Amino acid sequence: MVIKHIMVLLFLVFRLSSATVTYNVQTFGAKSDGRSDSKNAFLKAWSLSCNSTSPASIYVPAGRYLIASALTFSGQGCKSRAITFNIAGTLVAPSSYNAIGNAQVWIKFYIVKNVTINGGTLDAQGSSLWACKTSGKACPKGSTVRPYTSTNLHRVFVYIFSFFFYS
Repeated sequence: MVIKHIMVLLFLVFRLSSATVTYNVQTFGAKSDGRSDSKNAFLKAWSLSCNSTSPASIYVPAGRYLIASALTFSGQGCKSRAITFNIAGTLVAPSSYNAIGNAQVWIKFYIVKNVTINGGTLDAQGSSLWACKTSGKACPKGSTVRPYTSTNLHRVFVYIFSFFFYS
């Protein structure tokens, strides 16, 4: 009988310690209007997820979320064993390709491990950059989403509109 209680207690402790913590970007000020910069809300959700000792999830509800300047999700010092982005909405780049500046990368995952991205749409609003490139003018490379020295970045299912990739 005592062994049965100990087994149940160990099971409950294990289940509670492996529970996933979810951070909704709207809780940290992200606006789904496509006009208000939501970068800081994403960084706050990332920071909390990264510092969690449990697996963490970042939830992006339906809507359009402007990321108005270069955004880096750095995995240096992360405690979380796994971080999952569950994106029901669209991440929107600034309409001017010059807004990214010299960063050349709109969204960067840097030294991350065990990151999963589920769903979502990335709208890089690249029509003005495409127009520049087809005109023969000197244009920047354009914004990108690219993992840098990352391991186990997996299950990436995103839809991309007007986007440049380069390697």
